Amino acid sequence: MLKIIGNNIYHIRGDTDSFDVDLTQEDGSDVGAYTAVFSVKRNINDAQYAFQAPVQDGVVSLTHDMTANLDPGDYVWDVEVRFQDGGYQTIGPGLFRVLADVTR
Repeated sequence: MLKIIGNNIYHIRGDTDSFDVDLTQEDGSDVGAYTAVFSVKRNINDAQYAFQAPVQDGVVSLTHDMTANLDPGDYVWDVEVRFQDGGYQTIGPGLFRVLADVTR
């Protein structure tokens, strides 16, 4: 189960999920070529990531292995976008809440 409410993402530990990252200009036009990564940390100032996932064709795919061993609780996320012209933009940050699973 994955639920997104505003900038908050709710994910059951170990589930396989995906969601779209819609990158468009304010006027709705295409942003052009880019690479992007979805990053999750326990606390925003932590040096280590809980996990990272590439944004591929506008989609973030969460695999079982990315979250299977995370402790339930609140984390933070953002998406760093790198444009072909050398520019950077960040989407987020937001809450990434890992929900406990009963069956393990």
